Order: sequence, then structure tokens, then C-alpha cells
Amino acid sequence: MKIEIRSDKELRVSGYVNAVERRSNLLSKEKGEGAPGDFTEMIKAGAFADSLQRIPNVEMKFNHGKVIGSTGSNLELIEDSIGLHAEATIIDEETVKAARAGQLRGWSFGMKNAHGEYIRNGAVYERDIDSLDLLEVSLLTRRPAYPATSVELRDGESVEVRESGDPEEVSPEDMIEINSYTRRDLSPDEVYVFPVTLCDNQIDRDGERFTSGALSKLAELFVGKTGIFDHIPSGQNQTARIYETNVVVDASKPSTADGEPYTALTAKAYMMRTSSNADLIKEIDAGIKKEVSISCAVKMRYCSICGEDAYHGCEHQKGRSYEGKVCCHVLDEPLDAYEWSFVAVPAQPKAMVTRAEGSDEGSPDNHEAELEIKKLETEILKLK
Repeated sequence: MKIEIRSDKELRVSGYVNAVERRSNLLSKEKGEGAPGDFTEMIKAGAFADSLQRIPNVEMKFNHGKVIGSTGSNLELIEDSIGLHAEATIIDEETVKAARAGQLRGWSFGMKNAHGEYIRNGAVYERDIDSLDLLEVSLLTRRPAYPATSVELRDGESVEVRESGDPEEVSPEDMIEINSYTRRDLSPDEVYVFPVTLCDNQIDRDGERFTSGALSKLAELFVGKTGIFDHIPSGQNQTARIYETNVVVDASKPSTADGEPYTALTAKAYMMRTSSNADLIKEIDAGIKKEVSISCAVKMRYCSICGEDAYHGCEHQKGRSYEGKVCCHVLDEPLDAYEWSFVAVPAQPKAMVTRAEGSDEGSPDNHEAELEIKKLETEILKLK
């Protein structure tokens, strides 16, 4: 699910509500109307599209309660080759507040008249749904361990509810990106995914900041980069990999000291669910393993007061105020991204800078471009 917070009163959300032609995890018999036992199910391609043609008005709710939109106003639903995709612009105050707090977890949907026979396969049953009536989609602030029941009575009719954790916790979009890095296609239950904020355009504790343009370039450079521990570059230290990055502009937060809207580089990372990673996954979920830092190279570093090269010809000092404006060093034109690391104590790692003396690439002297390696402390965005 992708979330864009446009202001303190509006957000844009998009993502897949359900994947078609993909068998679910094992569901308890209470989850299916008339199910003779525990079962798995698969919604066939075309079932959602057919329902949307017959029942074009579908409500959007918040946690299956408050109505926050519909396909007749702010919600767009379409079935594509992956599944049921939703896009919505939301102004509901409670939902926007949940998004700003990082609490939106996924989608759910409610259906009735699901057509498909339960066929016994060993100790469980299977059901392939080729027709259904889609009644609602819902944004959730929880990813449940399957609820006690998901067959509800509404206006005298049975409605089957499928929440975001039902088929899989990892979306089809995620798996496509993750499997582009693997030697074989992994299944959703083999991987653990988590979001991370890599850096933003605020002045950091070292008196330095990235430009918004630099964040956009870093978004390209950090895709595919490995996650390690304490910036120790060894294969044994590799634990996760970034498979998606996004530059998020949050107009609801205060602008930077230079008047730019707050902008952050966020990412999604994955690791394998192995016995050796089990404790690390628990520590991430518990907020113990939380802080990370990045290592990257940038070409430009200039003074925010005079605009001159921060190393040559500038007498301003970081942190000092000049005519009411605090001096910082602005980092721009990233050249490479090396890695990102879990760190134990975020207050201690300092900016590490290495550079080769000389002029910019393409200058008459044709000297090697100036490089800087910058480590930034940030935090994993904890899913709530």
C-alpha cells in the first residue's frame, strides 16, 4: 500500500485489496459461509471485474465501520492482471490522523454470494470463487491474526470479510519486486518485509542536510542495496535488502529552515524468515532494533549562507547564526549509495567524510570528482 499525505486534511492511498489466481493461507471454517471444514480459497480472474460491472457503487470504510468514500466519489476500483486495485483520495479526519501516525496497515473487503464449491483435498477443503458480489473495501489500522469470525450478518444477509492478512501479509506488488532479486520465486510466507525511513531534507545533528533533488537521486541509488550491521562490510553481516524506495512529501509537517516542504526518502526492505533471523524479526517488531544509518557518496557540499564550496573559500561555521539564518552544509548530486546499517546507538556515529582533492568532473583540469561519504541516523517506521 502506498500512502501520500498531501496535507493535514488530505491523503492519497493506493494498493491491492486482493490478489486473484493466488491461493490463500489456510482459513478456519468460520471464515466461509457453509464451509464444511478448514479451507483455502482462490478468487478467479474476472470475478471482481464482473462484480464491479454489476454493482458499480462500492463503499469504502475505515476499519469496517465509518464510511469514508465510495466508487461514486473518491474511490477508484479496477481489476488488473494482479488483482483488485484501489486508489482513493481521503479527507476523513480520523483516517488522515491514522496515516500520519503510521497506523494504516492494509486493505480488506467484504463480499456476499461467493460462488464456488468446497472440494476436499486431504485434510482440508479448497474453494475457487468465480463469482461474487463486492460490497465494500476497508482501510485497516490492524493486521489481524485471523479474527474469530469473518461471516457477519448485515441486513439479514451473510457477508464474508477478507482482511489484509487473509491471503498474505506481503502484497503481490511486493513479491514481484522482491523476486526480481532472487534466484527462485519466493512465496510471501518466506519473507519478512518492513518499512524504513532512510533520510530527509531536515538539518541533522551534524549540521548537514540533503536537497530534495538529492533525495530523488538517492531513491534511485538505494534500490537493491543491502542492509548490514554497524557499517561493517562483510557478507556475514548482510541481513536484508531494499526492494522499493519512495520520496514522500508531507505538507502537513513544518517546512525546512530553507522553506522547502518536508521531504523524506522511505524504503521497503525484506529478509528471509529463517530460524537465524527469528530473533531479529522479533526485535524489529518490538522496536528494539529501530535505528539505522546510511552510507552514500555525494559530489557537492556547499554552505547554506553563501552558496560556496563548504571546503574552499567559505568562512561560515555550521551551527552559527548569520543575520538570523543558521548555517548548515547542503549535500547535493549523489553519486553512489553503498549500504544502510542497523546501528546500536544512533547518537554516536558521526558524519564520515572522505574526499579526493580536485575540481569537478568535466572541468578543464579533468580531476577526479570530489566525493563525500555521509552516514545518517534514521529510524525504521514501526508498523502499529
